[in-house]
Amino acid sequence: MSAPSPVVPAASPWPRRLAWATWCATIPLVFFGGSVTSLHAGLAIDGWWVVDPGKGDFFLPLYPLDRWVHSLGAFVEHTHRLLGMLVGLLAIATVVAAFLREKRGLPRALALLGLVAIVGQGVLGGLRVLEKSTDLAFLHGSIGQAVFALLGAAAFAMAPSEAASGRVAAEAPAQKRLLLAALAATAVVYAQIVIGAWLRHGQSLVALVAHVVMLMFVAGAVTFLAHALRKAAEENGGAADERALRRTGIALWSVFWAQLTLGMLAFVWVYVVVGKDRVPTELHQSFFPTLHVLGGAALLFCCVASLVRALRRRAVPEHATATTAVRAGAAG
Repeated sequence: MSAPSPVVPAASPWPRRLAWATWCATIPLVFFGGSVTSLHAGLAIDGWWVVDPGKGDFFLPLYPLDRWVHSLGAFVEHTHRLLGMLVGLLAIATVVAAFLREKRGLPRALALLGLVAIVGQGVLGGLRVLEKSTDLAFLHGSIGQAVFALLGAAAFAMAPSEAASGRVAAEAPAQKRLLLAALAATAVVYAQIVIGAWLRHGQSLVALVAHVVMLMFVAGAVTFLAHALRKAAEENGGAADERALRRTGIALWSVFWAQLTLGMLAFVWVYVVVGKDRVPTELHQSFFPTLHVLGGAALLFCCVASLVRALRRRAVPEHATATTAVRAGAAG
């Protein structure tokens, strides 16, 4: 008669819930941030907090309603700031919950890094307003989507550990292939995002050509990553996370094709419908370009989620894998 297996205490669900709430709140934050750029509304509200006396002398939730709805630009910009504050508060709650209830190092580190990134991004956005700097606006736009992906990675890392769930790690070749593919795809997709921010803030022909050329590298990197996810799923030998790997691959391809479609629609909208030299005056005129920004963030998140999954699978202790195999043999 075999000895009973040790009971693994259930982890608190609150760190994961708060991490996902933070990430979900970042979706409208990125959308309104993209709308600010599309509508050229970055300076629609003078000042930032109370750093610039006589202009930003309002605590964000107490900003006068009549000024908030005074114009489309002011509405979009102030809503973006309010959402940024909400994301920051949720990130603080996530860090507190992670350090109180989460014992693993990776989720704690990602939660803390996410909070630091949010604070830095908020300060960068404020300095952009105070300095009226297009260079800082470019940096703010580029980093925003990276923060979005980082917060998603933190939420992804809060899932129950592979060892605790009894999942078997894939063989070393599949692990290495998945890790390499995820790293490459993350780097290439983020490079494309930076070029896209350059195009949105500079409207130069060079940036447009670079964005189109870089698309081929993105397609190659996504294909490589999707193949690595499929191979990792096939080499699992019936492990419980096979379906999760396949779902990640499906999500990756779905977001890629949706983003490609949004890119073509954004090009037609900006260069044909609205006109490259015209500033949109209505929210619907900036809809497709802004959705394209959000799509880029979603594609980067898929790549980073694959990277976190690869890191978590590599972290499964060998003794946990061996124990699972012994249990499977005994059951047979």
